[in-house]
Amino acid sequence: MARWRILEPDEGAVSRLREAMPEAGPLCARVLANRDIPPETAPAFLSPSLSEVTPPEGEVWEAAAGRLARAIEGGERIAVFGDYDTDGITSAALLYTAISGYTDNVLYKLPTRQVGYSLLEPYVRDLFSAGVDLLVTADCGISNRAEVELAASLGMDVIVTDHHLPPEDPPESPPAVAVLDPKLWDLDDPLAGVGVAWKLAWALSRRLGDPDGRRKIGRLLDLVSIGTIVDIAPLTGDNRALASAGLKYLNGGLSSGGARPGIAALVKAAGVRGGLDEQDLGWRLGPRINSIGRIKNPGPALELLLTDDRREAARIADELNYLNGERQKRTRRAVEAAMEEVDPEQDFKVVVSEEVGGLAGLVAGRVAGATGRPAAVLGRRVDGGYGGSARAGETDVDLHGAIHSVRHLLGHWGGHRKAAGLSIEPGNFDAFVEGVNRAVRDQHAEDPDIFEPPIEVDAEVTLAEVSNGLLDWHERLAPFGSGNHRPVFISRGLRVEGSRQLWEGMNLVRLRQEDQRIEGGESDENGGETVSARLACSPEAIPGDGFDAVYTVARSRYSGEVELEILDWKG
Repeated sequence: MARWRILEPDEGAVSRLREAMPEAGPLCARVLANRDIPPETAPAFLSPSLSEVTPPEGEVWEAAAGRLARAIEGGERIAVFGDYDTDGITSAALLYTAISGYTDNVLYKLPTRQVGYSLLEPYVRDLFSAGVDLLVTADCGISNRAEVELAASLGMDVIVTDHHLPPEDPPESPPAVAVLDPKLWDLDDPLAGVGVAWKLAWALSRRLGDPDGRRKIGRLLDLVSIGTIVDIAPLTGDNRALASAGLKYLNGGLSSGGARPGIAALVKAAGVRGGLDEQDLGWRLGPRINSIGRIKNPGPALELLLTDDRREAARIADELNYLNGERQKRTRRAVEAAMEEVDPEQDFKVVVSEEVGGLAGLVAGRVAGATGRPAAVLGRRVDGGYGGSARAGETDVDLHGAIHSVRHLLGHWGGHRKAAGLSIEPGNFDAFVEGVNRAVRDQHAEDPDIFEPPIEVDAEVTLAEVSNGLLDWHERLAPFGSGNHRPVFISRGLRVEGSRQLWEGMNLVRLRQEDQRIEGGESDENGGETVSARLACSPEAIPGDGFDAVYTVARSRYSGEVELEILDWKG
């Protein structure tokens, strides 16, 4: 059983939040205080608006937009170069759509797993051969100083748009026209790659004086929400407003029949019904966009987001749906093989597998989840080196920090605290394994809870409080995700009134809580109504009477009523 810890927010902060938003109630104020939301920004947090998004202003944005505008007005050939994950594909789709609204002389290119991630030399030379004058990267490039310099030497101008943590020697301007990575000027900026792309589209429309610019960039918000949420970018700051607005725009388009044809087709192929939320994007649409790039050329995923032909969209969506099923089968086999190679002595699990291919990140995440330790899954290269992906899993290990400590052993690498891609130079494998394990053990010495962080509980509540109006303010905290997790509550003295198995390992139970204490210390003598809850365990392991449970809350898509998801219990 996991541990939990009830957060104790500053009572003064809670009081100030209650004064600023009396309609929200004390429990909402406590949750906001736990998130360090100050009273002056709390109303905007509960009602996120695009008006709160930081505009693309300053010399670097002006340089990028100005060069793009000159290329458009001069009829130059422009290329958008993306990535093969969802953030990279939506970023490329967004920039291509925005630029093609002003010129036909624009093309796109995505990397392949066979050649490798990011702006590598072969891609630069291919784009030069295609007569490209201006190259714009999408969700990549910050680790490609040499390739940017190569492009400049060939006569191509380069604008880098990225959001990953910059290396010690990022591309510079010059030779790049502009390097748009918010983490260059603020390491805590949460913006996803697609958010950077959207801001460049905004800056371009302003530079061109487009009177229809606001409407055009508004129609790109569906791509922003998908890329931001699927990339697990923190849903704080600009990301929160962009993801929220994008979800509203996306659902409005789906209900009116005006959604992007590719997205509408993908929603249908994925079997999603009703309004989309962040979980649908993260667990149903995102994997289908990602799947093809893990198995073969990711081009069709980008074509899906660009096509206006509904038949073509349906065809590609069905292809991605099929490939996602194949990817799931291959992932299961690869995870089984990888788990056989796990070294129980390692605190950073490094597994070499010949079966992962483009599935390394997924497999690393599964290994990390199963072992409770960060993991890297690598494949051997023909030159004797290794390449693959790493994931921190549910631990609090700073993956980027651990890999940064052995950067001298690596070729290309990059990522963030929870995920990274890397390549190990020939002859350095053993030193890499030793180095990252030492770095993780050092982190563990500083924080003994780093491998099993306790569940942080926002408040103790009764089931009566959960049933009576909690969802009214709770849903205003959405979208949930990295940086803005669902509130976690605890209730005590529960018993199961009935249960049924939804599928193997998952049960739907009815909970009752006798003698529920409501605000003011009075007792709800009627025993309280029952509340539905999902509980992951075998039917035999369902707890008996008088147990305490830690859980999150959501609205059931089937009944419309409140439904709990139990994270842990004891007693």
